[in-house]
Amino acid sequence: MPQRKKNARILLEDGTEFEGYAFGHEKSAAGELTVFTGQPDPVRLLTDPAVRGTIVLLPQPLTGATGAPPNEMDEFNLERFQESPACQAAGLITSQVPTEVFHYQAKKTFPRWLKTQQIPGIYGVDTRALVQRVMMRGTLRAKILVGENRDVSFAAAQGHNQSSHVSVKSPVSYGTGKRKIILVDCGTRNSVIRALLAPDITVLRVPYSYDYSAGNYDGIFIAGGPGDPTTCEKTCAVLRKALARDTPVFATGQGAVILALAAGATPYRMACGHRSTSVPCINLENGRCYITAQNHGYGIRDDSLPAGWYPTFLNNADNSLEGFAAKKGLISGVFFNPEGNPGPDDTAFLHESFVSLVRNGGLRE
Repeated sequence: MPQRKKNARILLEDGTEFEGYAFGHEKSAAGELTVFTGQPDPVRLLTDPAVRGTIVLLPQPLTGATGAPPNEMDEFNLERFQESPACQAAGLITSQVPTEVFHYQAKKTFPRWLKTQQIPGIYGVDTRALVQRVMMRGTLRAKILVGENRDVSFAAAQGHNQSSHVSVKSPVSYGTGKRKIILVDCGTRNSVIRALLAPDITVLRVPYSYDYSAGNYDGIFIAGGPGDPTTCEKTCAVLRKALARDTPVFATGQGAVILALAAGATPYRMACGHRSTSVPCINLENGRCYITAQNHGYGIRDDSLPAGWYPTFLNNADNSLEGFAAKKGLISGVFFNPEGNPGPDDTAFLHESFVSLVRNGGLRE
């Protein structure tokens, strides 16, 4: 870090305080504190719309040692090394911040990238004690207070409808295939769009409140996002009408919560959420365990699934519901991110299965 260290502190809503030093953009911020375990690519993680408005705690050492990659665009005009155009988190907490870069693709140091994104960070914090506090108390709101900067209110961290802030404002089309997938953008990641695209597929990305129910399409995908899924009433209303059609529907991450909610299931807020690059999930069809990437704070009570809907995956750590299906698999959802990024892509075959259903008009091969 630079020779001059600026004091900063973390203040939790229960009054607990941790001291450290500021890096990145030196300003105060408030947000819901989320703990992400595993060893993620911090640039991909912090640009994931699922962390919109949160203060992300990364307890692992040497966060950002790989630096920040170039801001390149791919052939679909999507950020190649990011999950959205900009950093979505309100702040970052870590124990260490490397001052050097150790990756051949890096164009700038991680602290410098965070500064260009105008996101405050704090390091030198006892992250182990902070994680223990969150595990004991559950999700808490927090503030990053930098030097003598103006204080911020905890009210700034209220969980209102964040999907409206990360969704596209008008439909965007990707690809030129004959088969069309409606991608309902409640906070989609660039990796999801790439996972769905193929030469014979067109992905139409629509706003979270867009009414596509009367349109022509061959499949529906609901992308996960941030905040409270119960605030996505318009998304659920349109989805309920669409579910009456015999069209393939697939949802991942918090998008699966929205899909189940639209069908009449009961959501609940998790104490700390599932946010990690290594969450074990059991496939109930074959008993195989997959390591999955997850980043969501709400779940669905398995005993609330509607008639005809059934569990497909269970969490091998806490036995919570991780996936479901209906209509012999024509409709399905999982609470993890099959494409990984950051994290493993062991379950990428789920995207492939959905695209295959779309190609075959809802019929399995």
